Amino acid sequence: MIRPERTMPVRAAIPVLVLALLALAGCDARTAKPDHSNNTAVLGSYGPPTDGTAGAALTDAQGQAIPAPPAPHGARAQMARSGDESALAVWVADDHVVASGWTRASGWSAPQPLERIYGASSDPRIASNERGSAMAVWHHRVGNIHSLRFSRFDAGSGWSLPDVVPGALPEPEVAGAPPGRDAPQLQMDAAGTVVARWPSGFHANEVQSARYLPGQGWTPPASEALAAATPASAAPRAASSAR
Repeated sequence: MIRPERTMPVRAAIPVLVLALLALAGCDARTAKPDHSNNTAVLGSYGPPTDGTAGAALTDAQGQAIPAPPAPHGARAQMARSGDESALAVWVADDHVVASGWTRASGWSAPQPLERIYGASSDPRIASNERGSAMAVWHHRVGNIHSLRFSRFDAGSGWSLPDVVPGALPEPEVAGAPPGRDAPQLQMDAAGTVVARWPSGFHANEVQSARYLPGQGWTPPASEALAAATPASAAPRAASSAR
């Protein structure tokens, strides 16, 4: 890493340090190797994720209930139906995001971590379409360094190696806030394009959003004043010393 000259004004050095810290948050992901033993070749549905522990029932195409995934009590698993008789789920266990796939014939597969890197993960969300694609996005923290990480699911190859959403700085978790209040919001269309929104860590009254385009990656995050955001993101947010 190139260090700024000692004569550089303090204000000019701050942006350099912020960019460097964000880069460090995702550097370990390049060497992490996810366990693909639970890959399930499924299609998906799109829309808001279903919290499997909050009492919201997820059903298959015939209206039969899909059982809860094998997540620990209180893990707040997020589920998305995929195909007529299949589903995906993600949740946090031991500070890592884990995933499982379900089919009517086989039930839920053994949970497998998407990655094992230093730090703590939280608030995973999943969205999918009906053409074999899905995506999970979650908050990751190493000390006071916060980032968003993601993994894309493909019916043919399973979950991708997780990486950092470039340019994203999520707001640090606020003590005492309801679980999942600041979780990223995901939407995936039939073509596999994903729109993600999250509370910004740059300014207290701001949200960021970005689009993932298959074959191209993420667009640079766009900032939006909180007053113009959706009602789900409009709750007042406390300032954080990590900004």
